[in-house]
Amino acid sequence: MSEYAEYSDEESFSYDYGALEEKAAKLDTPPPLTVAFGVVFMIMIIVGNIWVIIAVFRQPKLRNSATNLFIVSLSVSDLMIAVFFIPYHVGHFAYRLPISNRAVCKLLGYLHWAAQCGTTFSLICIGVDRYRAIVQPMRPRFTVQHALIGCTIVWICSLGYSSFKLSVNDVLFWNETFFFERGNETFYESEIVYECYIEDENTDYWFRLTDLIFIYVVPLFILIILYSIMVFTLWFSKSPTNSSSRNKKKAVKMLSFVVLQFALTWLPNHTLQFYFTWAETFPKSPFLWSIVPANLSIFIFLCNSWINPFLYAYFNENFRKEFKKLFPFFYKCRSPQVQPESTATTRHVVNSQTRTGNSFRTKVTTVSGEAI
Repeated sequence: MSEYAEYSDEESFSYDYGALEEKAAKLDTPPPLTVAFGVVFMIMIIVGNIWVIIAVFRQPKLRNSATNLFIVSLSVSDLMIAVFFIPYHVGHFAYRLPISNRAVCKLLGYLHWAAQCGTTFSLICIGVDRYRAIVQPMRPRFTVQHALIGCTIVWICSLGYSSFKLSVNDVLFWNETFFFERGNETFYESEIVYECYIEDENTDYWFRLTDLIFIYVVPLFILIILYSIMVFTLWFSKSPTNSSSRNKKKAVKMLSFVVLQFALTWLPNHTLQFYFTWAETFPKSPFLWSIVPANLSIFIFLCNSWINPFLYAYFNENFRKEFKKLFPFFYKCRSPQVQPESTATTRHVVNSQTRTGNSFRTKVTTVSGEAI
């Protein structure tokens, strides 16, 4: 810890970091704003992902799908991020609340990293499952048993990779001295500052580089390849009907958005961490020195956790039906209060049967131009 103090004192002679901190403090995000965003995001992530899990286990048709079990795995990792990471982030960036307990520090870091790995690996499993269904439709589909084995592997890899965090994460502490003037007298105050962080700087460098490669760059590369092939297959395949063509275009848009939102929401946080870890000199920009970039990158990263339920669930018809069952009042509020009565003058239906070969065809005609 003494090395840290000597380093700070030495740097203070070459550059006035005190003035830089004063300018940066004026740009800092107001604590109530950080808390408000944290609470809103936490509620959205928890409600959205719990709804997905309940919907899957309530409806047999959803429960018996391998894809939906991977989606449940994804929801579990997103819930872990909401529960174990957001409170720490809000407490630290809004009010500088210290973590002085080593067990809490190690456990929070471990579970947060495991949740990130779980999200990434679950996305890859979903991509592989969709690839098999779209590009290789003649091959046997993944069964529920296959999905359970896949989810088990996902979390063994996630918890195993993140276990390194238990050994390197620790509570760092040092003394900081503050002085202020009152009249002609100068007063000094000192306090112990605690920070939950990776203790060794060299370990921190390589650990963050490994994170960037194995839980962002490589998975993103795999997803881009898988979904590019899927989009190409869907776009250039022949559709027998107009309805099939519409469904194909809808699937193409959704699959493209899968990769896009993962790439965009995770990129700012990884870029900022990589910059601060590998930069040879500290930034002398008040904006970069403030907590605004960190807050922005973290909340953009958290968007991935509440977008997932809408992306993988809302656009699925079976999930929408389950949503209607769980929240019927939502649809009642949206429906008009007064319904027009059906009369012979506004709607007229004629059923007739025309024999064609050995089959019968039922024709339905409408006068008002509205489908029955």
